[in-house]
Amino acid sequence: MTPKTQHTQPAQPSQAEFQELLHEKLRMAVWLTLATTLEEEVTAFIGAPPYARTPWRRDQRNGTYTRALVTTVGKIEALPVPRTRRGFRTQVFERYQRRQAELDTAIADMFVFGASTARVGEVVETLTGTQPSPSTVSRVFHTLEDEFQAWKTRPLETAYAYLFADGTYFSVIYDGQGQKMPILAVIGIKSTGEREVLAFTVGERENQAAWEDLLAQLKARGLQQVGLWISDGHQAMLNALSVKFPDTPRQRCIKHKLDNVLGYVPDRQRQPLAAELKAIFYQANREQAEQTWAAFCEKYAATYPSAVECLQRDGAACLTFYDFPESHWKTLRTTNLIERLFNEVKRRSHKMAAAFRNEGSCLLMFYAVVRSLKFRRLTMPAAK
Repeated sequence: MTPKTQHTQPAQPSQAEFQELLHEKLRMAVWLTLATTLEEEVTAFIGAPPYARTPWRRDQRNGTYTRALVTTVGKIEALPVPRTRRGFRTQVFERYQRRQAELDTAIADMFVFGASTARVGEVVETLTGTQPSPSTVSRVFHTLEDEFQAWKTRPLETAYAYLFADGTYFSVIYDGQGQKMPILAVIGIKSTGEREVLAFTVGERENQAAWEDLLAQLKARGLQQVGLWISDGHQAMLNALSVKFPDTPRQRCIKHKLDNVLGYVPDRQRQPLAAELKAIFYQANREQAEQTWAAFCEKYAATYPSAVECLQRDGAACLTFYDFPESHWKTLRTTNLIERLFNEVKRRSHKMAAAFRNEGSCLLMFYAVVRSLKFRRLTMPAAK
C-alpha cells in the first residue's frame, strides 16, 4: 500500500524574525546605494570610469578602504570607500563620521527632551543595533556649541510689541560643590505675533548692572523700540529698564503681586480676599478696574493696612495691560510666558539627576531646549 504523503505547512517566521529579515534587506539596500553613490562620485571627481583613458582625466584610482557607518536601519559593515592618488574625499559623509547626521540629531534631541544618556543609548541600540556610550551622547549634544554661539549674536528685530523679562536659578558645580547659578532671560512677541527667545545670560537677579548689560546687548543687536515690558517687581530689573528703556510702559506681573499682597494676610482669611483682589484685574476696562481697586483699598485699609500698602506700591504698573488689545490681556497680565520656558528647561534637566558640570553645559542645555520649542503665535489686531 502506497503511504500517503503528508503536506506540512512551513513554519511561519515570528514577528521578531520578520523584523530582523526586513532590517537585513534594508541594510543591504543601503549598502548597495552607498557603494554605488561612492563609485559614481569618484568617477565624476576623476573624470573617467575605471580603466578608461580620457584626455580630461584629473586623477588615478588607488584602491578602496572599508569602513562602517551607523544608520537608522542599522550598522552598515564593510562599506568600500574609493581612494585616489591625490586624495579624493567623499561628500557622502565626513572622514571620521561613524553615524548619519540625522541619527546624531535624533540623539541630541532625545537627550534634550529629558532622556538620560543611558536611555538614549538603549533607544539607539533598538533602532540601529549599535549602542552609543554615554560619553558619545554627551559629545553629540555639545556639537550644538557653534550653533549656540551664532544664535547669541544674531540680529534682532528693531521693534517688538511685547517683551517679557525674568530670571531663575539652576544648580551648577563650582569647586566640586553644587551651587545655584542665576540666569536672566528675555522673550519677545513681534508685531506679527510670533514669539521668540531673544537672549539669556548668566547674571544675578538682584544685580542692576547684570540687567543693564543684557539690555545693552539687545540694543547692540538691533532692538530699538518696545511696546510694553512685562516683568516682576525686582528692583534691580526695574532700575535697569528705566535706564535703557525710559519711555517704554511696563506691566507688573499680577500673579507675583497677588502673592506679595496675600503674604500680609493671615492664612485663614486669604481665600475670600484673594477672590476680591483678583477681581481687580478681570474687569471690562481700566476705569472699572480702578474703581474696584479703590473699593478694595477702602474696605481693607483698617483691617489689613500692610496688605493694602503693598498693593498700592507699584500699583499703577499692575493695570497697564488694560491699555492694550483685550484679546492680549491674558498673555500680558503675568510673566507666565517666560516662566513656562524656565519650567520646561528644568523639567528636562532634572532627569539628568545631577547638577550641571559647569556654566557652559547649563547654558547649552538652555539653548537646546529653546531651539526645540514651538511657540504659539499671538493673534494681532488688524491694521486700521
